[in-house]
Amino acid sequence: MVQKSILITKREAEVINKRLQNRKLTQQDSNYLSRYVRPKLREMAHIDSRLLLSRLEYNRKIPSIERYIKDLILKNIKYVSSITVYGSAVYNNYRDYNDIDVLVTVRRKTWKRLGEKLLLARKIQKKSKLKLDIKIYTDEYVYYSYPNNIVLIYGLKDSKTIYGLLRHKKNIEIKKLYLKMHSDYSEMILDNVKEDGISSVSAKDLYSAIRNMAIIKLIMKKTVDNIQLNQILENELGKNIIKRLKNNSKSTVVKEIAYLYLKDLYNSTIKLINSLKEEIKWGKGNR
Repeated sequence: MVQKSILITKREAEVINKRLQNRKLTQQDSNYLSRYVRPKLREMAHIDSRLLLSRLEYNRKIPSIERYIKDLILKNIKYVSSITVYGSAVYNNYRDYNDIDVLVTVRRKTWKRLGEKLLLARKIQKKSKLKLDIKIYTDEYVYYSYPNNIVLIYGLKDSKTIYGLLRHKKNIEIKKLYLKMHSDYSEMILDNVKEDGISSVSAKDLYSAIRNMAIIKLIMKKTVDNIQLNQILENELGKNIIKRLKNNSKSTVVKEIAYLYLKDLYNSTIKLINSLKEEIKWGKGNR
């Protein structure tokens, strides 16, 4: 029997039990199954219960970690509008991560060249007692580039703004050309291996290239879901291989497996991109 739950209403549970007991369904019952119950069950199938419990569990370190990041950024960067943490640290409730991704938006530039901005971020990272990966952009750049910026779209899916207000458009409009441009990094990794051998790239590089192409493939399905992304990679390559790639394994065998998978994934994804007839669009309004 299906018990009451916050995910399934009492009425929906009744219909499910009726179906499981092979009792005759009314038209209304059938409508409930197709319109409400099945979509919910499909969503539930993608949920990693252990990960969900970990994310819901309170971590006492979070306030002090976020306070430290906020103070560090505000002391070293001018005209800050917002500070947002994202990536695996937030995704795993600050329990299992290599570094903490930090997105800082500013009202106006204090740099004249890109190199100056990158140097500023690196200096702050060196000062930090935490391992941070800091990205700095203007408010205007984030607001207007978000609709076709796959990195921002996926990065901000599981994120937390710890200072200020991060504003960006909600609508997604990604052109075919941009998808091809975004695949360039993965192509470069493949080319490096082809020209200089598997030792010319790191396991982390291969993981990033694989993740990059997997994201493109999901974006083409109008899907922005880090849980589904991780499940796809783990199902295709195995949890052990993924973990070793993330930890920058020196194993030639692990890297060769990843390379072969990347090669197939890249080729199949490029075929899908080439077959696109129009840009990918979804979502309405701004925030």
